[in-house]
Amino acid sequence: MKRIILVQVILLSVIVVNAQQDPLLSHIFFDKVYQNPAFAGSQGEICANAIYRQQWVGFEGAPQTTLFTINSPINVFGINSGIGLSLTNDQLGFEKNFSGNIQYAYIHSLGSGNLSFGANLGIFNKAFDGTFTAPDGTDGDIIIPKGKEQSLIFDMGLGTVYSLSNLYIGLSVSHLIQPKFKFSTNEMSYLKRHYYLMSGYKINLSNSPIELSPNILVAFDGSSPQLTINMNMLYNKKFWGGVTYRTLDALDINLGIELFNGIKIGYAYGLNFSKLIKTNSGSNEVMIGYSFNLGFDKVPQKYRSVRFL
Repeated sequence: MKRIILVQVILLSVIVVNAQQDPLLSHIFFDKVYQNPAFAGSQGEICANAIYRQQWVGFEGAPQTTLFTINSPINVFGINSGIGLSLTNDQLGFEKNFSGNIQYAYIHSLGSGNLSFGANLGIFNKAFDGTFTAPDGTDGDIIIPKGKEQSLIFDMGLGTVYSLSNLYIGLSVSHLIQPKFKFSTNEMSYLKRHYYLMSGYKINLSNSPIELSPNILVAFDGSSPQLTINMNMLYNKKFWGGVTYRTLDALDINLGIELFNGIKIGYAYGLNFSKLIKTNSGSNEVMIGYSFNLGFDKVPQKYRSVRFL
């Protein structure tokens, strides 16, 4: 039964009318640059993050996602900017997707905050291993390539963010040109354009070591919107915990700690609410992050030796 459901899920991801194609991540509010290139360099430090997600634990061929991002502020010829790199590997059954993108953001002071415009350019590779036998004993659906095939395409996205000390709001679009994959079958799939609205606010409680951060993310692929609501609580700027709810999908609980020198470790458990709830025991996601400052913007200091006073 699980294999039958798996094949049905994969088929839905191949046909032209497929919906949400970008991976869903519990730690997306800790790694916003993946969703919106305009966040590159926004933290004022070099920030690297690695996320591994195992979805639908116990379900054969369930999605597994690995994400790595790194971004940094730069100042070239007096222009405040940010650059970044993101690598994503997403596997679902006999389908494997790899994407790599470089990101650039132009950061401009506006009022008491910053307005950023960003773009990402990269590649997207979709690979199939069609050498399998379907649960009904056949060689699968006609739209699935019968052998091992892959298609490499060019991809791009745009984004903008306005941020204050305690507030941010961003708009972005991925797969802007909706590139098409080419396989030996007559059917052809493509990356649907996705739109994202992301916003969050930081609440500093007076005379308290607790800091609250509500966040929202609205994802829209042109047909079916999805809302993600998140609330994180940071204690003593070191420990955090939170709850994330995605409409018609899952409820996630996350915990984390900032160790030392900018190293962060987080874990999230997701309870699935879809029709697959009886076929798995939830989802696991781990995040490791590291932020540091090389001090490129520091003004050189002059010191006098006591020998020459």
